[in-house]
Amino acid sequence: MGSKRIGLFGGSFNPVHLGHLRAALEVRIAFELDTVLMIPSARPPHKPAKSMAPAADRLEMVRLATSATPEILESDMELNRPGLSYTVETIERFQAGVTDTTVFLIIGLDAFREYDTWHRYPDLFRLVPIIVLLRPGKKIVDLPGAGRLIKKQLASDISDQYRFDPSSSSLVHPDLKPVHILEVTRLNISSSHIRRLVKNNISIQFLVPEPVNQYIAKQGFYQ
Repeated sequence: MGSKRIGLFGGSFNPVHLGHLRAALEVRIAFELDTVLMIPSARPPHKPAKSMAPAADRLEMVRLATSATPEILESDMELNRPGLSYTVETIERFQAGVTDTTVFLIIGLDAFREYDTWHRYPDLFRLVPIIVLLRPGKKIVDLPGAGRLIKKQLASDISDQYRFDPSSSSLVHPDLKPVHILEVTRLNISSSHIRRLVKNNISIQFLVPEPVNQYIAKQGFYQ
């Protein structure tokens, strides 16, 4: 058997929605990943706790959302350790537990742009290739624009030796891990919008998988 390729897709998933799931699918296909693990953060450092559904429930919603897709799975790895959910520590723990496996970190562009606020962020570029997803956010950025944006940020924060390779849509470095850029289907769905709809008693059907819709209604989240 050859080396496995696994993508770690972290987030609050508060709640998980069809945009997350479509992105996970497209990343898996584009990078020929054996598995994408969707990892709800137990205690996200940058998210207010009062707006969060309990971690165990967010994990359950991801499980419900991915139950029919064996290549995309939920993971409780951040729920099984104390303290805040730091991405770099999640990656180190996961890599320590696997062999003959290439691990990728999957992240949206908006979140990637804030990496300099993360715990031990320079270590990320030594540990793991990063796949940055272009999805709807505060600003719509095309692939060439994202390449320039990321290159400028990396030169300022990490290393000025990163170079954009348009043939692979990646920023490559002689010593550090590459940063790949992937344009995925632009489904204009966000967890914050879903929470607002629920609070205003407006249906979220067709924005989240139906089992997730039913779970939110049953538990009374986001009211």
